[in-house]
Amino acid sequence: MAKIALLIGVSEYGEGIPPLSSALNDVEAMQRVLQNPKLGGFEQVERLLNPDAIAMRKAIQKLFKEASKEDLVLFFFSGHGITNDEGHLYLATRNTAKDDFEATAVDANFIQGQSNNCYAKRQVLILDACYSGAYAQGWRTKSVGVDIKKQLGAEGRVVLTSSSATQTSFEQEGSTLSLYTQYLVEGIESGAADKDNSGTIFIHELHTYAKEKVQAVKPKMTPDIILDKEGFNIIIANAPRNSEAEYRKLVERYVQNGSLSEFAYLVLKPKQKKLGLTDEQAEEIENEVLEPFRRRFENLESYKQVFARAVEQKYPLDEHTLKILKDYQQDILGLRDEDVEEIEKEITSVREAEYQKLKEAERLKRQREQQEKEVRLRIGRKPEEPKERPINYRPTNFRSW
Repeated sequence: MAKIALLIGVSEYGEGIPPLSSALNDVEAMQRVLQNPKLGGFEQVERLLNPDAIAMRKAIQKLFKEASKEDLVLFFFSGHGITNDEGHLYLATRNTAKDDFEATAVDANFIQGQSNNCYAKRQVLILDACYSGAYAQGWRTKSVGVDIKKQLGAEGRVVLTSSSATQTSFEQEGSTLSLYTQYLVEGIESGAADKDNSGTIFIHELHTYAKEKVQAVKPKMTPDIILDKEGFNIIIANAPRNSEAEYRKLVERYVQNGSLSEFAYLVLKPKQKKLGLTDEQAEEIENEVLEPFRRRFENLESYKQVFARAVEQKYPLDEHTLKILKDYQQDILGLRDEDVEEIEKEITSVREAEYQKLKEAERLKRQREQQEKEVRLRIGRKPEEPKERPINYRPTNFRSW
């Protein structure tokens, strides 16, 4: 039995498709943990960086064709995933452009076909893909329908995706790794993904760990997994057994609402000393565990500041501004509507009261002006004079004798 992997990263693209700075770093990080004999223990890991369509298809074909029945096959892709009008998925290559993606990208059908013909009964496909759609009306980068299960799912095959079938992934500003890959790697290296303390990390455990961390940062982003009974039992790596890993699991257990309470340290401090960890080592582990929550709080604070500026400049907000704020909230910060609801209420409550007072004042002013206008009209109107009778007027029914 062998463990073999193909890791593909595409950071450069043709015209009309934005680059992804983290894709190549994602491949390097995954290679590090998979090749580590104490962790992933993969005997064969091939990297493919910024390939064209032909090179990418050849590598995929080779991966699945050479695997035997008892092998574990892992395919990892970091880059743009593009859908056509029918929601069919393509993985972009370095020569894929907006106007020719169906000809120059790798069709999901090709990957599924190679995977179906593979003898290996255990297969893992990981797509850290920033989904986008190229529709007739123009390039689209959000909320596309991708039926991953239909296009890539099969018995014994596990498919992990960085976002659900109707969402885009998020590239982290100022970070070397994409959000999902960062926590896949962290889950293996730290051993924190070993939820049942078995000493091994099942693929579903790794996905659960990464998903929880991703959503702690950006709750709008929902990584997905497709697996069956066979795929459920796939072990992806060994969990490290050391003092740091043990202390980290305690910290993970005691975190609540993104922080560690004073009561948590009643246990953590003695455990730290028992495990032989210095204060610096313990603090580093605590900071790593708390980092996703801190980043989320930073995103919430960023939205609060931007929303407050918008309300200060103009209230009520017009439709154009609301659309921009919604895109910033969801696509950049990864926040859900319920995450920002209280922020918006807090900021708009004062302005709304002022706005309603102003509206009422304007209404009363218009009412007074109307009343004054009616009074002036009544005062300026002359009394109606009686009509004069004609000179030759004679009463009706008059009789002269």
